[in-house]
Amino acid sequence: MARIELRNIVRTFGGQHAVQNLDMTIEDGELLVLLGPSGCGKSTTMNMIAGLDSPTSGQILFDGVDVTQRSPHERNIAMVFQSSLLYPHLSARDNIYMSLKRSGLSKQQIEARIAHAAETVDVTRLLDKRPSQLSGGERQRVATAKAIVREPAGFLLDEPLSALDAALRLSLRAELVNLQKRIRTTMIFVTHDQIEAMTMGDRIGVMRQGRLEQIGTPTDIYNRPETLFVAGFVGTPPMNFLKGSLEQTDGKLWLVNPSIRMEIKGEFASAKPMKNVVLGIRPHLMRLSEAGSSALPLTVYAIEQLGNEAIVICDGPAGEKIRVVTQAGFTAPIGARLDANFDSAAARLYDPATERVVATDGAN
Repeated sequence: MARIELRNIVRTFGGQHAVQNLDMTIEDGELLVLLGPSGCGKSTTMNMIAGLDSPTSGQILFDGVDVTQRSPHERNIAMVFQSSLLYPHLSARDNIYMSLKRSGLSKQQIEARIAHAAETVDVTRLLDKRPSQLSGGERQRVATAKAIVREPAGFLLDEPLSALDAALRLSLRAELVNLQKRIRTTMIFVTHDQIEAMTMGDRIGVMRQGRLEQIGTPTDIYNRPETLFVAGFVGTPPMNFLKGSLEQTDGKLWLVNPSIRMEIKGEFASAKPMKNVVLGIRPHLMRLSEAGSSALPLTVYAIEQLGNEAIVICDGPAGEKIRVVTQAGFTAPIGARLDANFDSAAARLYDPATERVVATDGAN
């Protein structure tokens, strides 16, 4: 196990920044998920931690020791990729053995480690089969056994579930979390899938254009997104946004635009007046009512029935798409007029100029 620190990491390719000024610490025994869209720098970050790539500047430390210039095998890190990367002509047992071929261990020690790794990920019955005889999920389990048999200081997993079908992903992500908690090792998991990130990570680091937008627990990332990008990227359906201005009248703060005038309550009530602001509210925190009962008029665009709930997609007063989560079976004609209510104390306010949450007299 290892505590991994990244200090002001920069990686450029031909003058383009793949990673910019990245500072991050992964605690010993933690499962950290790096989440972001394709090209955001998460895999580049993973490769630099593994030693497969070198930063243009900055330091990488394992347990306080600078390993920036060390080769991959000197870092004692194991990786699992999207493709299982097994030798097709070798059995599962021999594939796992390849990780220990130059370990210097005795034959008995190697056999014991292979048996333990196989039992840990439940592939003992598959040890004599070749990759072509295994399913996609079984191949990934063997690849995981190949990684853990070395007893590395940390695991790096680069989108290992993305090539699998939905049912298998659901099963394996629970298995990976269970494995990480049982062996209590440091693990970094890279994905563009927010469901994987929310369900697996002790913490999530959200990346965009080579920068770390926010890092925190899944609850913090979902309930208290610090930037417009995080607010819109994390959550299914995504957060709704309303543009307006902040005005102060009679000691109260109001969100104002041509269609609504709403008092701002809660932590953002102490924000200063602003000419331009963006209010964000989660779809499940909104409630629909008949037209005329609220200040936020909506027009039904589509309805998605999900069995346990329905998502009503509406056109907002400025043409924006507003999504509201409501009870299963909800129906309304396309083009129908509805109104939406929500508690402004549950909303987040963002400065469109900085794309960050607005400052208040208290902590955000």
